[in-house]
Amino acid sequence: MRSSELQKDAFLLENTIKLDDEKRLLKTALIYGANASGKTNLIKAVEFFRTVVLSSYKILEHNLLKGVMPFLLEAGYDEQPTPFEIIFIEKGNRYRYGYSILKGEIIEEWLYLTNKRETQLFFRKKQKIEYNKTSFTEAKLFVKPIQSDNGMSELERTAPHVPFISVSAAFEGKHSLNVINFINRINAVSGIQDEQLGAFTFNLMNKDKDFRHFTLNVLANFNITDLRVQEETFTNQFPLIEEDNVAIPKIEITENRMKVTVVKQMNHSETPLEWPLSFESEGTRKIIHLLGPIYDTIKKRNVLFIDEFDSKFHTLLSKYLFQIFHHHSEASQLVVNVQDTNLMDTDVFRRDQIWFVDKDSVEQDSRLYSLSEYKIQKQKSYSKDYLQGAFDAIPLFSDLEIINCLMGE
Repeated sequence: MRSSELQKDAFLLENTIKLDDEKRLLKTALIYGANASGKTNLIKAVEFFRTVVLSSYKILEHNLLKGVMPFLLEAGYDEQPTPFEIIFIEKGNRYRYGYSILKGEIIEEWLYLTNKRETQLFFRKKQKIEYNKTSFTEAKLFVKPIQSDNGMSELERTAPHVPFISVSAAFEGKHSLNVINFINRINAVSGIQDEQLGAFTFNLMNKDKDFRHFTLNVLANFNITDLRVQEETFTNQFPLIEEDNVAIPKIEITENRMKVTVVKQMNHSETPLEWPLSFESEGTRKIIHLLGPIYDTIKKRNVLFIDEFDSKFHTLLSKYLFQIFHHHSEASQLVVNVQDTNLMDTDVFRRDQIWFVDKDSVEQDSRLYSLSEYKIQKQKSYSKDYLQGAFDAIPLFSDLEIINCLMGE
């Protein structure tokens, strides 16, 4: 998702990160779209991009790149490279880094730096590379001194399926490390993977007193005064099996699990009540599970993508989490896929924080765009306009009367 450089708009500035007197970045973004429009694929692409770059060049599996599926709905695309690119700011520098993949190999890879103007640091084409001899001297370790007629040099110490940026960073290249460090701060999770999110949150709660304090402050609004997390050991035994009159010994599997107890102070009772976390509603459990990744993102100034963010959430719960993030975040960002149109509330979000993914009905490719691209009058909520198709990115019906019927008109 491209960075959003905001114009002079004083509305909800607490939702933005100040870069300088004229430019700001968004702290959060909501992404809407119909089912199968490409929202989840966007986050999967982020995960893939991150995995390829961060995997050590010694252990990076060739099969990982072979697993890239090109666009298949138009003839010839299976023979064209699949590109990935990200634009970001690290240590005051604006970078544009990307690569393209075809049949398990990196076909092209590039890195640009922008201060007053954009400067190419390197451009790789298969196993040849052209680099900036003034600004990107870290490439010297990996090239043969003899250049070809087109000014490109042979690339060494880098396999065809390995990003050059990863190899250069392993040798402490300044700009390469900046790229790696930023990409390492990108994380992506699914909002329906409760078990994985919970494990992260409860481990963090046992290790980080500040996070525990943060969590209990948030949960005080749910009358929860404490969460007790205990690690318990469970041993499972498989029964004795006999095969051809030969006894196979029992197999024992030992694993550690988290036992979480909720402590609540109810108005009608002077004594706090205790019960397992499983007794709480799905929405309450999910908000607890998400607090770990959200806190970690805020503390480390990371970027967090969440798919299915609003599943199991009441609208007010979702808004509450965003208000927490906007208040505590200084340089972190949260990008989420949502379906709840009640979140299109300009009391909580700016127009440039609301995004859409729309799949072309003919070409079947997806387009990402912002509500701020529409020249429309500002209003309190854009939910009704969106559901009536004003911004596209909704399920397609053959008859618009169906939509009006669903809208109660």
